[in-house]
This record gives sequence, structure tokens and C-alpha cells, in this order.
Amino acid sequence: MQIMELYFYEDCEYSQIVIHTISKLKILDKITFKDIRLNPDYAKELEDLTGNITVPCLLKEEGFIKEAKEIRKYLVSNFM
Repeated sequence: MQIMELYFYEDCEYSQIVIHTISKLKILDKITFKDIRLNPDYAKELEDLTGNITVPCLLKEEGFIKEAKEIRKYLVSNFM
């Protein structure tokens, strides 16, 4: 089973769109949530990975997806 990581922060409306999609698809157990505001190490990881700290960002085996609508599209097409 592929484990994915979601870089986000609670107040970000785009992050909330992705979190809502994850919840509706009932795949919470497939995602590791990394709140970059609660843990500065996650922000550093994200910056090292992508060159910035823009959220939401979904990290998966094949790489990362940065736009909320693209993340949502990926999740729906793979887990619906």
C-alpha cells in the first residue's frame, strides 16, 4: 500500500479542499498529514523537496502534486 504525505496548514482554504476530499474518499489511513505551521521541520522538508513552502502539496512515490485541484483530481481518479 502506498503511503502519501500531505503538507498543509489548517487555515489554508486550499488545504481544506484537499482534506475534505481525503475524508470523503475515506482514505485518511493512506495519508500522513504534515502541518507546516505546527512543525517547522515539515516546512523545511517541503522547501527542500519543492523549493518553496506552498501548500497544499501531496508527496507520493512518483513525485509531488502542488495545486489543490490537481491533488483532488489525482485522489478522485485513484481512490474512487
